Amino acid sequence: MVKRLSFPVLALLAALPLSADVITKKFEWQPVNGIQKIAVELNEVAISQVKFDLGDTVPPIRISSAKAVLRVDNNSEKDQEVGVAVAVFDGEGNMIAAGNGGNKVGELDKGGREEFTVRFSYVYRNLKDARSFLVSLETKQKGWSRKATPKPE
Repeated sequence: MVKRLSFPVLALLAALPLSADVITKKFEWQPVNGIQKIAVELNEVAISQVKFDLGDTVPPIRISSAKAVLRVDNNSEKDQEVGVAVAVFDGEGNMIAAGNGGNKVGELDKGGREEFTVRFSYVYRNLKDARSFLVSLETKQKGWSRKATPKPE
């Protein structure tokens, strides 16, 4: 009976997703011509620039074209699954825009660069009052990474 259960248990454990690492940093709102240099890095994946587009309302459904485009570089030796999130705040601490983005298919190749678009489709009407923003970067190496376990003495 033990042998019959061990294969399904091993298969289940192999199917469990690896956990991802995440970092969040806060920045003062200081874009020049919509572009702001920032520094967020995790597991050798770096976000170095955000380009804000305050957009316009798209009739007739009143969705906004407002967005942030983040430049992401994978400086590591492994392909990475990457997720990004941006939240924008006014001077009173109210969240006035938020969104997320990342790899839709596949991974960001080692040594690769990609731009991820974070759309502010529905919460955008007060972007003109922005004073700060948060950027979160989530990374997960592709595939299994085996860590050496110390042998008992």
